[in-house]
This record gives sequence, C-alpha cells and structure tokens, in this order.
Amino acid sequence: MYVQMYQKSGGKSAITGNQIRAVIPYIRQDIPVVIIFRALGFVADREILEHICYDFSDAELMERFKSSLEEAFVIQEQEVALDFIGRRGSAINVSKADRIRYAQDILQKEMLPHVGVEDHNETKKAYFLGYVVHKLLMCSLGRIGEDDRDHYGNKRLDLAGPLLGGLFRILFKKLTKDVKSFLQKCVDNGKDFNLTLAIRSRTITNGLRYSLATGNWGMQKSASKAGVSQVLNRLTYASSLSHLRRLNTPLGREGKQAQPRQLHNTHWGMICPAETPEGQAVGLVKNLALMAYISVGSPQAPILEFLEEWATENLEEIKPQIIPHSTKIFVNGNWVGVHREPNELIRTLRSLRRCVDIDAEVSVIRDLMNKELRIYTDAGRVCRPLFIVEDNTLLLQKEQVVKLQNHKITNYRWHNLLTDGVVELIDTEEEEVCMIAMEPKDVGTGTQIHTHCEIHPSMILGICASIIPFPDHNQSPRNTYQSAMGKQAMGIYCSNFRARMDTMANVLNYPQKPLVTTRAMEYLHFRELPSGINAIVGIASYTGYNQEDSLIMNQSAIDRGFFRSTFYRCYVDQERNKSPHGGAGGGAGGSNCEEFEKPSRENCLGLRHGSYHKLDADGLVAPGTRVSGNDIIIGKTSPLPTSEDSSLEQRHQKRD
Repeated sequence: MYVQMYQKSGGKSAITGNQIRAVIPYIRQDIPVVIIFRALGFVADREILEHICYDFSDAELMERFKSSLEEAFVIQEQEVALDFIGRRGSAINVSKADRIRYAQDILQKEMLPHVGVEDHNETKKAYFLGYVVHKLLMCSLGRIGEDDRDHYGNKRLDLAGPLLGGLFRILFKKLTKDVKSFLQKCVDNGKDFNLTLAIRSRTITNGLRYSLATGNWGMQKSASKAGVSQVLNRLTYASSLSHLRRLNTPLGREGKQAQPRQLHNTHWGMICPAETPEGQAVGLVKNLALMAYISVGSPQAPILEFLEEWATENLEEIKPQIIPHSTKIFVNGNWVGVHREPNELIRTLRSLRRCVDIDAEVSVIRDLMNKELRIYTDAGRVCRPLFIVEDNTLLLQKEQVVKLQNHKITNYRWHNLLTDGVVELIDTEEEEVCMIAMEPKDVGTGTQIHTHCEIHPSMILGICASIIPFPDHNQSPRNTYQSAMGKQAMGIYCSNFRARMDTMANVLNYPQKPLVTTRAMEYLHFRELPSGINAIVGIASYTGYNQEDSLIMNQSAIDRGFFRSTFYRCYVDQERNKSPHGGAGGGAGGSNCEEFEKPSRENCLGLRHGSYHKLDADGLVAPGTRVSGNDIIIGKTSPLPTSEDSSLEQRHQKRD
C-alpha cells in the first residue's frame, strides 16, 4: 500500500486540499486513511489522532490533519467502514456480510503484510499506518525532508538465491494449480485420481531451463524481467571478474532523469566511481567496489527475542502519549515497539555483533533526530568491512597482522578478524552514524572521536579501475574509458584454456606483466594472467597516416611475434534420435537415427560445397590435422524416408 496527500484541486472536484488517502491492493479507489483506521477498530477521532499525533500539544500538526477527519465524518462505525472498503473491491453483486468479510481479509492479508498476516494485528497495523501518516504530515509541514530515492540504504540487490527462489515459487504454484484442476476434472467426470498423471514433472525443469537460457525471468508468455541470466564474458580474466560483480538498475534506458545516473555519496566504498559504460546505460549499470559485500540475510527471530528480554515495550502494551519521549524500534522496517534506554541497548547489540553472537551482517542504526533505532537482517544490503576504533585507538594489533601473514601455519583468516571484533561489516545506513578515519594515522587526531577506520582508501575502486596505475592523476572520464577498454585487452583469460570447450577464445601468444603495477593487481591475479604487451611507443607525426587513433606498426616487430595471438573456436554437434544404450532409437530398426560418418557421393544426397577428404571413417577430422576455410570438419548423415527410395541416403546436417 502507499499513502498520499492531495493538494487543492481546481474545478468541481470534491478534493479541497490536504486530505490523506491510501491505495490498498485489490481496492479500485483510494480510501481515506481515517476510514481505514475505523475499519481496523479505532472509531473515535481521539483514538485516531493518538495513533498519528501521539499527544495533542502540536496544534499545527492536528490542524493539517483536520481536513482528513472531516472527509470521513459520515462514517462513524467499524462495520460501515468495512462495507465502504468492500464496495470498492473486485467482487460485485454480493451481500453486505460477504463485503465486510472481503474487506477484513484484505486488511488482514494484503495491507502491510510485513507487520503480520495473522489475526489480532489491528493495533500494530494502526500504529504503523499512523507512523506513515505522521511522517507525511511532518514532511508537508517542512519539518523533515523528503526521502532520497537514490540513497543506497533504500535499495536492495537481487542475487541468484532470491531470484531462483522466486522463480521456483512461481513454477511450484503453477504445478500445484495444475494438480488441483486435474483433481477437479477427475471428481467432475467420476474418474479415479492418478497422481503420476496429475504431476507434470517437466513444469519446474522446463521453467527453470527457459529462464536460465533466455534471461527472461518468469513464466513463458507473461511479462517478465529480461537479461537476468547472461553468458559470462570470457574475453579476458579481468572481464570475467568484472562481469560477475556487475549491477543493473531496472530503469528504462530512455528516461531523461539524470539523478539515478549520478554518483551518490552513499556509493563510497560500495560502488566503483569509474567503471560504468558510456551511452544510454551510463550510471545505470554499475560495478561493485573491491571490498563490497552483499548480505545474504539471517533470521530476525533471535533479534526479536533479544529485544523482548531487554525491556522493549510492545505496541499493544503502551499508551500513545509515551511514544514522543521513547525511541521507536524497527526490525526490517517493521515497528516492533519502543524503548526507554536506547543507549545501553545499542551498546549491547553492537558488542554481540562484534563477537558474532548475532550475525556479523546485521546492521544497527541509531537515528537521534527521529528518535528511532533501526535494525536490519535482510538480504541484498551492500556492506563493506571497516577497522573498529575504540577510545580513539585502532583495535587491530601487530600480532593479528603477523598471524594473517602466516595464515597457512596459524589458520588465522578473515572470519577470525570478525569474531575477534577487529573488523566489522557496515552498510550504507549505518555508515551515516559512524565517524570514519581515512587512514590509521588520522585516528585520534583533531577533535573528532572516530568509531571506525578505512582499510585502505583505494578500496573504493572496482576490478577494472584497480588495474589503472595512478588513477588519481588522470582526468576522471579517462578512468571510465580505460575501465571499458581493459575488458577488451587480449591476454590469457584462464589458466586451463587448453582443456576448456569455449565457443570462441582468444589467447595472446607472448603476454607480458605490466612494468607499472598496482597493489590490487596482485590479488586480482593480473600478473599471473596478464593481458597485453609492454610496447615501445613513439608519439609523433610520421608520414601523416597516424592521425587521431590510427597507428603505424613496425613490420620487423610483427615478424618477431609482436601481438601474435591464437584464436580457438569450438564446434559442437550430436546424433539425435539415438537411444541411450548405444542402439538406434526412433522407428522400426532405428530408421530415424542420425550417424557420424564420412558421407560418400554414391549413397548420399545434398552434399555441401567443401572438401570431405580430411574426414576419418567416424565423420571427424583426426586431431592435429591442419584445416582451412573450405574443409568440412564434422560429417553426419540421416536416412531418407523409405517411401522415396530405400537405396539412397540423404545428407541431413553438416557443420563446416
């Protein structure tokens, strides 16, 4: 659902300004929020105002809400309010009792489902709806600003797990629906129900296969997201790594909005500022920074249990008057209660996270201005690791660094740093309530009290930008251009390329390590799998034929193997209609079976233009044979139908 405030409208419209209405799923019209409160069981104006304004000392806020109360003045009972909502539903020509039941179902299951879909959640939903209306009123009065849509704390990334989970849910729902309709048919026709016929085993398999093959995420013949699964780019090793860390913003490329494309303050350390394509997708396709980590999500039940133990007051137990003087507690966007002593609570939560008693990726945000404590455990938040600073001293000690350097002997690794409380994962929202030093030498200097320290400032860059030497001495678009070009540089794309069956592959014969390296290159294995050669370049006019981007190459260098490369192409074919036990499948005596062999001109029709001389009896070219453009490398025959002429066989398919 979403809530909106109407402005004064001209003409004969009933809207006179400042009315607040909500959009509810499956209800055709916008419903005034006061009617929703009454449908939830809060009938008196005083009760409604208590859930929105909390106390009655704020005259300006109450005056702004007055027109919404006046709009719903005609409806003063819960049953009438439910009937008002039910009449605007999709069901027509139904009794009043059915309309009321329908409206109750919508309010319970479809409105604010994250608050709860069980019975007796009306108080929680009323408080949450009141909180939403309160924020809207505060914004309209200019006391708080509008939310930032481009803030990375307001975004979540869809990774392979949730995407495949969602797709499986859709397909499984279709499977159960098919079983139900089959069962209904059996009952209607008086037949026995056969479970093996009812369950179509291919529904889920074919659905997953279709989505992964085409990239259209969802059911066939229905609206779906395009380009979700892609073929991994194997041009160079850097391009493969970069492709695995690419983010796509699901916005139309034709939009003229500049804001979603611009670099945001919250991208620091999470998103690479240099690596983005040019043209239509600029700023919408991004890449993760080197140290960015995406949360996989953890259960919220332990957090809720902990909050209950630590004197959190439930919304059902409190009076609305105490809310302005307490701190509201939210878990994954759901308002669970209020707390009188938030300082102690937040200190305890952070100390538990630092020894991984609660999950290391849980984020805890104390918003002092709005008197809120927000806790997030959900999946898809972008986090990054930072050194912890306490009492203006870095908690990382020399012995821990030594242990890390000798990790093969000590078995001291990354997770040990997290459990020792030396490093913690901070997401974009929690970053705003931290004081982060840029370098360890900055800790304790000046008047600031630091809470964290950057691991290294260069970690703001992504894979391709980390390969650029001295990027801070370049004009910024040059770094963007190089980030795109670096993915196209030929080199060794993986160490086992001789054993792989890639469709196409380019390998440089004499790759060289770059003369100027960066620290990140060592960890990106750029020196083991380099791309390019250290060429000697003269920048001068020479005969006038090397203007702009054109080059003049030295012939003797090329003769000695300069920039020489090998191109691999893989051709794949299979014998169709062949039984899995080696015999022929299909018609009588295996008449439909295709076969790899060397076709002969005597008994084959439709031979291709090309040379068949290099084929062996098995229809394949012997390993190590030199082939050229006119040579056929796979020979395959398929029998003609016997009705035409049993003595002739037709060439069915050949690759060359």
